[in-house]
Amino acid sequence: MKQKIVPLMMLMLFAVVLVLATGCASPGMTKKDVHRRHINTFQNDIWQMRDDIDAFLLIDRPSRLSPMMVR
Repeated sequence: MKQKIVPLMMLMLFAVVLVLATGCASPGMTKKDVHRRHINTFQNDIWQMRDDIDAFLLIDRPSRLSPMMVR
């Protein structure tokens, strides 16, 4: 019984280490590619948040008011 459990435990340990060692990177992406993708996503989120705040404060488009004094 013990002889069957040890190879199974070793196989499971190897599978866990293999999954955790790759992290967020896929075989086609390097660590630099993943970091660049994270930076781009963060930057895009900041831009969208800024656009939402501008729309909420009504400063996302120019005013329709005349710069001249109208009587």
